[in-house]
Amino acid sequence: MARNIIDETAARELELYARNFSGTHWNAVVTTLLKFYKKGTYSHDRAIGYISRYLCTPAAKDYHTCCGSLTDSWNSLFNKPTRDLAAEWIAEELHSDFVNRAY
Repeated sequence: MARNIIDETAARELELYARNFSGTHWNAVVTTLLKFYKKGTYSHDRAIGYISRYLCTPAAKDYHTCCGSLTDSWNSLFNKPTRDLAAEWIAEELHSDFVNRAY
């Protein structure tokens, strides 16, 4: 996969995997973002970066360990734009949950 091309199918796979691979990562991310939302300092762009860094990147590494090949690296399986797209989808859903007081 090229470095700058977004693969929406891979992003969807990563989104689903990130939601389910580690409750610890998910809970930490949701708790942190909820704290910022309640304080009134929530930034959607910063939330996407935070989710990409602390949820999607560990999920991509774990996915590669479980399902990837030995010849490909984890970041070629899910490049940065693909991880950011998955993080954007997660951030949008979390923000709507915060607004609707689901957490």
